[in-house]
Amino acid sequence: MTKKQTIHIAILGTRGIPANYGGFETFAEELSVHLAQRGHDVTVYGRAQYIRTKEKFYRGVRLVVLPNIMHQYLDTPFNTSLATLHAIFKKYDILLYCNSANSFCTIFPRILGTPVVLNVDGLEWKRAKWNKFGKAVYKVSEFMSTFLPHQIVTDAREVQSYYKKKFNKASYCIPYGAPINTTRTTKVLNEFGVQKNK
Repeated sequence: MTKKQTIHIAILGTRGIPANYGGFETFAEELSVHLAQRGHDVTVYGRAQYIRTKEKFYRGVRLVVLPNIMHQYLDTPFNTSLATLHAIFKKYDILLYCNSANSFCTIFPRILGTPVVLNVDGLEWKRAKWNKFGKAVYKVSEFMSTFLPHQIVTDAREVQSYYKKKFNKASYCIPYGAPINTTRTTKVLNEFGVQKNK
């Protein structure tokens, strides 16, 4: 990639940006905005129920807002399926999907020759909010995520280790960062006997 090359990137599988819900949405906003600031053409797909803005761009990122179904089990796969259908007719250089439950969608752009990356997140089937059916879907999705997309990304070493041990699948581990802020006061440092910049 040359310095001036623009990459056309789409992020799918989240509720969309601006982030107003959870981790994947914060991830999608931070990543997309920073990529756009570097000169790349970035699109984030979102769900109508969660995105209130009518603007077509947010902080340099193109927004595509599609319908969704407000249902615990259908919301994510329905919206991501629509987003995938929309995306395969665009000229994206790469598609980044979020959530292992969306692994089934990654096969379609891959067949058509678009590189596909899936950020699998944590082990959703362990969460109490899912019944037996939901847990089973996530377990099957985990397995499909090991061969349908071109590459998977994990955000924690434990999840990376899980995929390696359970499926013998290597992944790129890219931990989430955090904003770095500065403060003028040393009050808290003084309370703990810590010297500034030491």
